[in-house]
Amino acid sequence: MTSTAPIPALPVETFELSHNALKQLVLKRPGEDDAVDVRVRRAFPWSQPGRFISIRNADGKEVLLVDDLQQLPGSLRATIENALAGAQFIPTIRRIIELDMSFGHQNWTVETDRGPATFRVQEREDVRFMPDGKFTIKDADGSIYLLPRLEDLDPLSRRAVERLL
Repeated sequence: MTSTAPIPALPVETFELSHNALKQLVLKRPGEDDAVDVRVRRAFPWSQPGRFISIRNADGKEVLLVDDLQQLPGSLRATIENALAGAQFIPTIRRIIELDMSFGHQNWTVETDRGPATFRVQEREDVRFMPDGKFTIKDADGSIYLLPRLEDLDPLSRRAVERLL
């Protein structure tokens, strides 16, 4: 029987993110040139939003992968969360005003956390159930909306959605 030595824990890579005078996000790491105008993206925005955060240079090449946001110091985590919030536009539907399902597609009129919206959904498959009970809705233009769990909706909105299920 052979024994294997435990794999040593690797040191956490130290890095900084800050904004320059042009309001571009700059990644600083010891011993490396600064990466200016980096982008921050989630690898798994729906299933693991706080894990596997990709930091990419201006050319779109990944230069750093953050395994878990919760392991970062508060100010660095806040900088990344602010960058993520500014990078994604996924309105959350708060209330369904009207859901018309005539003519083989769905016309949604809703109130979102970003204001009122009207959009068309082509296929039934464009309304997807998520493991946490929420739904994603892709409209005919490719925009994504987040719909809360059914029990978190008001009764009229819940009834409108239940017709789809």
